[in-house]
Parts: sequence; structure tokens; C-alpha cells
Amino acid sequence: MNVKQPLIYTLSGSLALILSTNTSATSFQILEQSPAYLGQAFSGTASYVSDASSIFFNPAAIGELEGSHLTVAGNAIFTRAKFNDQNSNTNGAPGKTDETGFVPNLYWTYPVAERLTFGLGVNAPFGLSSKYRDDWAGRYLATYSNLELINVNAVAALDLGDYWALGIGLNYQRLDVTLESRVDSTLGINPQPATDSSARIKGDDDDLVADLSLYFKPSSYTRLGLVWRQGGEFDLSGDAKFSLNALCSPGAGYPTGVPPAPTTGTICAAMLNARAGDAKTSIALPDTLTFSISQALSERWWLHVDVARTEWSSLQSVNIINTGNNLTISELELKYKDTIRYAVGLSYHPGFAWTWRFGVAADEAPQTNPELLNPRIPDQDRIWFSTGFNYELSKNVSIDVGYAYIKVDKSRIENTELQTGHYVEGEFDASVNILGVQGNWRF
Repeated sequence: MNVKQPLIYTLSGSLALILSTNTSATSFQILEQSPAYLGQAFSGTASYVSDASSIFFNPAAIGELEGSHLTVAGNAIFTRAKFNDQNSNTNGAPGKTDETGFVPNLYWTYPVAERLTFGLGVNAPFGLSSKYRDDWAGRYLATYSNLELINVNAVAALDLGDYWALGIGLNYQRLDVTLESRVDSTLGINPQPATDSSARIKGDDDDLVADLSLYFKPSSYTRLGLVWRQGGEFDLSGDAKFSLNALCSPGAGYPTGVPPAPTTGTICAAMLNARAGDAKTSIALPDTLTFSISQALSERWWLHVDVARTEWSSLQSVNIINTGNNLTISELELKYKDTIRYAVGLSYHPGFAWTWRFGVAADEAPQTNPELLNPRIPDQDRIWFSTGFNYELSKNVSIDVGYAYIKVDKSRIENTELQTGHYVEGEFDASVNILGVQGNWRF
């Protein structure tokens, strides 16, 4: 049973976006940092170097690139999630979210010495955009969510000799969040979309984080990579605002007992007004550790493997606090667990301008308990199917196109709010399609 604060449980649903966001990878991680790697389901990301996007996937390997390189890319992420209501009691309509997200990537490398290469990347490793109708069954949990994390990554790669290279990087990250939900003005007595109040939270913060990487190339046929990326720690500050329906006002609504007991409207207005204003919370995004190996099977075929661990267990619970009176606006219980992602891919170079890529991957979700899931991201385990190609327009110019279909297991939600009696039960049927295009230039 997912129990939250009276009335304000809408805000813990809102906060779930910060910690439960998604478009492609599980929870709120976005892997789409390179359409080239997208084509092989992000296998061999730390071991196979083809363009400047290695600034993100393995900075130690950018010394493999000859000359200065520029990569500019964009990824369109088409997310569909339909809610099949089974036993909800909130008098709402069917729910779905069909949102399209765009993830840009920009990378530039420059060799400053024989054994030293610098790089600069701009990308968005976390994010979400989702929107439900204001009258759907789960409106007290989520109606609108927008999360953007911009990452600016400066790296240096040092050739250590004897087949080894070392990479170190510094990342500036900026996190901005906007979240909206509805509030039942009748405290569960007669929930109706027409009488709902509304809630909106905005917050932002920034942080500096590091990354370390190794690249090992014992021969021209075998390459290995290991990358650690630190998760940011954000002290989000912003505000919580409420728009009160006429039934959420002193003296309005339904009686809660024999007079002078307050009406539901009196309680609703008092609770929301007390919690409106400046708000804060702290979250720690997960560290990631990725190991990759790429092995030549022949002159034309390469095999790529990725094993990536994401330390989601850093996210167990989060409190939202009103900074003016220290009232707890909401406490969100997550109980995330660490996950591992497995990916296998192939690349085929037939001997002229084309390179073809294929891949599959299995991605674990950090939380699948129906009592803890939130509709801002109907998360579950998923399988990737990817393909793509590179085409060399000239010696110094090429393009990459990648496509992936992600099959998401059905996720079930069984959310109960004890104070109001609201109950949301059903299944989400979700899928994701991703199309990425990038251009590469060598100078």
C-alpha cells in the first residue's frame, strides 16, 4: 500500500518525475547520446570508437580519432503509454500519454599533443516529458511532467603507452523540473474532475560531477573499455503553487462532523495554503559503471558487448519541505534497487562507404512493485531491438542513422491513499520508438 500525506499526496506523485523519469532507458536515464551507438543497441560503447561521441561513452578513447572531430546529432523519442483502468474509484476518464521528446548531442575533440587530446560535449543524460488529461483516473498522481538536465562535459584523454589510455572529465549539470497534478477538493468524499483543485511544483539546481575512464587496445582486433560516471547531487529549490476550486475554500464542501466541525473546503484550503510557497528537496542521481568489449570476427564483422551497472539504490525516499514553515509537503517512498543492462551488437563494413549496425539489449527497471510505481513513468523491464548505418560522404564527412524499438513489459499500478480513500489500479501498456541522425566532420 502506497500511503502518502493527506491531500498533498499529489505532490509526491509530482516528485516521482524527478526520480522516475524515462524515455528510453529504465527510470529517467536517457542513453540517446549517439545515433551511431543507437544502431547497435548501445553495445560496445566504451570499446568501439568511431566518432566524437566517445566524449560521453569513453573519454579515454578519443585519442584514437585522427585530427579534430565534430559530431552534431539529434534523437527523436516517441513514447506511448496507455492506462487500462481496472478498479479505480476516482471517477476519471481513461488515460494515456503520447509524447515526443528531442535529445540533442554535440561533441568536439582536439589533439593538443602527441599523447593528449581534449574534448567537449553537450548532451542531456536525464529527462522526461509527459502529459495526461486533467480528468483521467490517475490525475491526483500526475497530469504534466517536464524534466530537463543539461550536461556540459569537458574531458582529457592521455595515451599511457603499452596499449592503455586514461580519461578524466568534469561535468557541469543543470536540472530544471516542472510538475503538475490535480487535488481532490472534497477529500475523497466525491472526487470529480469539475471540482478538483490543481498543484504545480517548479525547482532547479546545478552541480559539478566527474567521470573516469580506461581504454585498452591489446591488438587491432580487440578493444576494451571501462567508464565510471558520477551521479549529481541536487538541492532543488523552487516553489509549490495551488489553484483552489470553489469547493476548496472556507465553509464550502461537505461536513466532516457536527458543527462546528470544519467542512472539507475549510480543511482543503488550510492544508494547501499552509504548504504553498517556497519548497526544497535533495536528491542524489545514480553513479554508473560500464564495461565494454569489441572483438573483430573477421575483416568486415565486429562483435560488441556492454554490461552497465546503474546504482539506483542511492534513491530510497525523498522529502519535499516548505522552506518557510518546515512543513513536510510530501514524503516519497522509492526503494529503488541497482540495475544491470546487457547489450550485444554487430557492425558490418562491406568494404566501401557503408557500415551497418545491429543490436539487442535487456534493461532492468529499478522498481516494479505495483504499490510504488507512479504514472509519470510507467516503468518496467524492457528489451531493445536496434539497427542503423554509417555512410561516408567523403574522406572527412559522414552521417549516422540509428533506430530502436523498445518493448516495455506491462507495468501494474495499485496506488492507495488512506486519508482520502483514493485508489488507482490498472496496467500500463507502453512502448518506445527512437530515431537518431548525426553528422560527423574531421578537420
